[in-house]
Amino acid sequence: MHVDVIRSRDKLLRVRSNWEAVYQADPEAQFYMSWTWIAGWFEKLGCQWIVLAAKADANSSDYVGFFPLQLRTDWSRDGKFHNELRTGGGYFAGYTGFICDPRFERDIILAFADHTRRLNWARLHLENIFASPERLALFLNEFPSPDYITEKIQRPDDGDGIDHDIYVYVNLPGGWDAFLYERLDAKARRNARAALRQAEDGEYRITTPTAETIEDDIAALLKFWELQWAAKLAARYNPRLPYSMMNNFRDMLRCCFADNALYLPMLWQGDSRIGIQASLIDWKNRTLLSLLNGRDLNVKRPPPGFVLHLQCVRWGIENGFKVYDLQTGDFPYKYDFGGIERRVECLRVSTHDRRNPRGALEPLSVPVVLERARSMEKDGRPDDAAQACRQILDIEPHHADASRLLKKLEANRRRAAPPDLTVARGFHQRGQIAEAEKAYRAILEAEPRHPDAIYLLGVALLQQGKFEAAEHQLKLAIGQQPNVAMLHYNRGLALQQLGRHEEALASFDSAIALKPDYDLALAQRNSILKAASHIGIDRSL
Repeated sequence: MHVDVIRSRDKLLRVRSNWEAVYQADPEAQFYMSWTWIAGWFEKLGCQWIVLAAKADANSSDYVGFFPLQLRTDWSRDGKFHNELRTGGGYFAGYTGFICDPRFERDIILAFADHTRRLNWARLHLENIFASPERLALFLNEFPSPDYITEKIQRPDDGDGIDHDIYVYVNLPGGWDAFLYERLDAKARRNARAALRQAEDGEYRITTPTAETIEDDIAALLKFWELQWAAKLAARYNPRLPYSMMNNFRDMLRCCFADNALYLPMLWQGDSRIGIQASLIDWKNRTLLSLLNGRDLNVKRPPPGFVLHLQCVRWGIENGFKVYDLQTGDFPYKYDFGGIERRVECLRVSTHDRRNPRGALEPLSVPVVLERARSMEKDGRPDDAAQACRQILDIEPHHADASRLLKKLEANRRRAAPPDLTVARGFHQRGQIAEAEKAYRAILEAEPRHPDAIYLLGVALLQQGKFEAAEHQLKLAIGQQPNVAMLHYNRGLALQQLGRHEEALASFDSAIALKPDYDLALAQRNSILKAASHIGIDRSL
């Protein structure tokens, strides 16, 4: 099985008919894996996405499977950027995963897993993963312990006792009366009939959008949603979250309407909308998916939300749909419609150290890291900006913009006052050894007898394998601080690497004399005596 990586919208557009053919052929494919949803979401997302596309062989003209992935790039406390992959479709996609021609199912999934492993990432989020147990196990088994850690992610607790791993759906019968009598109890049936009679009686009416009204209709829905949820979400999570969600909903509702994949009934009282329900139309699976709703909170009768759910069920039955999917959360009202439960979970696969392999960036994230580096420079974080540039140059050594920015940052650093020891130690502790060496040298240029800088420069040289320079530097440090055991120990390591074993033994003996229980020095002394070569640097900072 051959896997191509689709990275551009132009190439994605060229495989539309192929994608739709695989989508139709796959019995597990659902709406959030449709061309409409994925193409619309990736257009909004910009550059940080890829699609793994599988062919039976490299010379084949058609693909037999697609695995959309989003890429996230974050800065971590170790001073470096790392990458995370997420299943494509958006964080509000009810179901995510991959699609494949069932004739090649096993080979496709194994190929997707293999190619995913070879990308650079610290975590792979399988959010709302919707795949049969057989497919999911086949994929996850390719990420074995101890190289990878697979765990279930607990969804945020909104404090209302709702389990969002439970998804609720309603099987629709062949007729409206059958729904009323087979899915609803006597009380719910009476309430449904009364609510619909009121909603269709003179003062009230139900309409759907046209191309001329859709923008106003979506705006009205989002305004209802904002009034009901924005303050709560902003207080609990992030002040910008509800407005980011609204922008995403707006974009996706437009895409779905344009592709005849949106059912948007609106309940009016006179000239005012009092409720709107957005449902996605999954024509392939004959399913309506309840995505988003909003209502005038001051209107109690008829109850707008209840009326519009009933309208969706009635429209679905009239158009031959088999399922009304109310999606995540075991909210009590869903069971009034005869709701059935299934579980959809969020999983996460992490590398064993939760870092990118070898610390290397995923190349797709380079434009994002460069943009962040420029922002760091503007925000007065030149060291972090320089580290970001180095990460780019590690994978693209001739990247002109990163090279130019790094040279500018280094020139600015040289013109600045010498760094203090805290800055130098910061480089050292973050593993930026070459930067630490430069910082220690800058300190010593201004203060040649600075004792800590003299010693720590020796440690930095030792860690870089510059043994002759390290030995000389550590000898200077001992001249200033002859009673510090670790100075003698680390000089002994340098001497040992230079093949000057008798002098190394003497240095370890000096360290032990000052600190009799110095296990590292004892071990190295014994290694010389036994002609061993193990090294363990004491780099206490």
